[in-house]
Amino acid sequence: MGVVTPLGHEPDVFYNNLLEGVSGISEIETFDCAQFPKRIAGEIKSFSTDGWVAPKFSKRMDKFMLYSLTAGKKALQDGGVNEDVMEELDKTKCGVLIGSAMGGMKVFNDAIEALRISYRKMNPFCVPFATTNMGSTMLAMDLLQDGVWKYLSLRNNCRKPSLMASLLGPWL
Repeated sequence: MGVVTPLGHEPDVFYNNLLEGVSGISEIETFDCAQFPKRIAGEIKSFSTDGWVAPKFSKRMDKFMLYSLTAGKKALQDGGVNEDVMEELDKTKCGVLIGSAMGGMKVFNDAIEALRISYRKMNPFCVPFATTNMGSTMLAMDLLQDGVWKYLSLRNNCRKPSLMASLLGPWL
């Protein structure tokens, strides 16, 4: 299992915090929110991609993609899927499934701000990076060596539990 949450970045820490009733909700620190009536959120703090995501990607990607890559790679490690196992996998039968409520909102917001100046200042990746499927896409691309990885992104909506049950039903 791989987790990146306001309650912890390791499964045991996350689980223990859940059991102890720890709240991951606090005042927003990531940006100045003085103009907004609500100033609380479940922010992910003290997060590092060291050892999980190449520095050149860390600079370009939205945080939600970094969370997806890190949690996905931690899940593989936790499951004992190392490089030797990866080499032996039939990649035509492998895939990535990640659920997300939103895509890269920072990239999207930065693009809107850039448009106020000039369309030439806009990040050309703002549209794909803002979609919810980029987390699973980037993880699949990062894991791809030789072969085809399938990826699927679940968007947050009322049907997600029933969709998950139908997708995972055969393995439950």
